[in-house]
Amino acid sequence: MPSTTHRDRRLRTAAWLLPLTAATVLVTCQALTAYVPPDLHTSRIPPRSDLHFALLVAHIFTAAIAVLTGLAQSWPWLRRRHPAAHRWTGRAYFFAGVFPSALVGIPVVYFTPLGLSNQLSLGVLDVLWTLTGIAGYRAARPQALTSRGEPHRRYADHRVWMIRNYSLTLVAITSRLIQPLVEHLVAAQLSDPVSYAGNPLAATHDIASTTSWTALVLNLIAAEYLVQRHTRTAARRRTKGGTAHTAPRRPSPGSSLGPSHTRPA
Repeated sequence: MPSTTHRDRRLRTAAWLLPLTAATVLVTCQALTAYVPPDLHTSRIPPRSDLHFALLVAHIFTAAIAVLTGLAQSWPWLRRRHPAAHRWTGRAYFFAGVFPSALVGIPVVYFTPLGLSNQLSLGVLDVLWTLTGIAGYRAARPQALTSRGEPHRRYADHRVWMIRNYSLTLVAITSRLIQPLVEHLVAAQLSDPVSYAGNPLAATHDIASTTSWTALVLNLIAAEYLVQRHTRTAARRRTKGGTAHTAPRRPSPGSSLGPSHTRPA
């Protein structure tokens, strides 16, 4: 029944959207507490200078905008029922979140005092975040006019690139979720004379780089899984639609002859 199908679809959406929203909002709020109000002494990343701290705060707050507006963009109900709100939220996601945060992120990566491996992971993330954001935005822009004079937009490509882009937006969330596990594993080897030899600075750098790289890889894998699943689902729908469209119609018993026949006079 249509009502049952609609209810099942809402339940499936709630099954992933509610946990994602809860984890994302909680981690984001917890991360922002160290920077509200901005104070060098409460920063979780040791700032090299006042300029570094100012850039870091700008990067964090614009990234928070991207995280929260991206949640709204992920809500299927908003896309279907309020496309105008979806578009304006998308503009905020790009121009108040992703793009300014990625731009400010360039000097932030340079100043980050947590080792070269951590800097490389943040640099790779920043580049991929920017490129997938540009690809997603371009796909939603009018490319040409259709035969009916309407603007043509590549919405399927837009959705694929936005899955990839938002997965990169959530790398900071994933890294905070897995950080306690990494800290526990590193602490178990801290006194090892070969691994860290009791050096807390080396351990701190290793924790930062491990969480950053691991979160990046996990989110990219998750994004490609979702993209491939979405592609297969869309292909099955097209196949079913094409089969239904080309299936021959059978005249019901007692009805008039088919369209290729005429009654005798």
